[in-house]
Amino acid sequence: MNVRAKIVITTLWAFAAAGFILTACNRKPDNAPEAPLPVTIIAAQAGTPGRAGAYSANVTAETQVAVAFNVNGYVTSILQIRDASGKSHIVQSGDPIKAGEVLAGIRDDTYRQQVLRATSDLASARASLAKSKADYSRYSMLLKERVAPQADYDAAKQQYDSASAQVDSANATLKQAQVDLNDCRLKSPLTGLVLARNIEVGTLVGPSTVAFQVGDTKKVKVVFGVAASIVHQVKVGEPISITTDAFPGKKFEGMISKVAAAADPTSRVFDVEALILNPGDQLKVGMIAGLQLPGAIAAPGVVVPIRAIVRPPNDPSGYAVYVADQRDGKTYARLTPIEVGPVTGEQVGVESGLAPGADVIVKGADIVYDGQQVSVVP
Repeated sequence: MNVRAKIVITTLWAFAAAGFILTACNRKPDNAPEAPLPVTIIAAQAGTPGRAGAYSANVTAETQVAVAFNVNGYVTSILQIRDASGKSHIVQSGDPIKAGEVLAGIRDDTYRQQVLRATSDLASARASLAKSKADYSRYSMLLKERVAPQADYDAAKQQYDSASAQVDSANATLKQAQVDLNDCRLKSPLTGLVLARNIEVGTLVGPSTVAFQVGDTKKVKVVFGVAASIVHQVKVGEPISITTDAFPGKKFEGMISKVAAAADPTSRVFDVEALILNPGDQLKVGMIAGLQLPGAIAAPGVVVPIRAIVRPPNDPSGYAVYVADQRDGKTYARLTPIEVGPVTGEQVGVESGLAPGADVIVKGADIVYDGQQVSVVP
């Protein structure tokens, strides 16, 4: 069964780390020996690994949100959930929650004091504004009657404008203090399930500290990668079904909701997203789902061992193999760019660039260079 797009790259690099290949050492060294390099080869096999249109993917929530604090403090409380037996426990992964429900609270003494101080400052600013407004009105009338000089009127107006600005500033400070105080109580943004809890009572948190992962699982989402050769067969709105090991023989129905417009630049596959109905929240986030694209037909191709795949020196994000060519009674390595497909076990599908039966260099692919003379050994 084919795996997701990024698993192709993860698998390839895992083999590289284990001492196989995926190397860019493909240029001829200055002191290259004249003797042919011993290599082993394998004939590229016709076919594609796995069944056409068969994929596996992780189940994720349709909507998933990281709920984070916006202020500093120590956690003093976490939501208590009462189970069917009447016992209470701290909310944890899998528990249902409602939008607006308080998930946790932090110590708010400092923030309450800030609100009280801001409230007092606003009252003082309003009192100053009332006095300066009265003075300004009086000097305005005296100026019209030509009793007060222009300088006294200007001073009163300046004092009034300054007092008005101080009221606006104090009002803004109070509103921010109230927001900070409200942020001491962390609320759920949606109705759904708790997917993860990352805090305990006593935990010191700060802005951007993610306390919970919550999600809406009335529908779930699966994302998988398809090759360029069949992406044109996948249409948004097409029905699709998935199966899981947790419910043998049971199919969960849904539809394809998104097809990527561009291939992943690394894996060269297109992400496809499907929304699946989840009655009774039977499907859990993190489950592995199997699915079959209806009517998908795999394009003819070949498979080669993963350890035969290398990075071409002129394309660090591409893939290639070395093919052993016969010329004038000698054997030479020829760098051949390819498009990789899905991986199954130690075999990787090749969608284009390689013909069935081609002699692909396996052992020695990490040290050979394009055009080097080689000798084939068992």
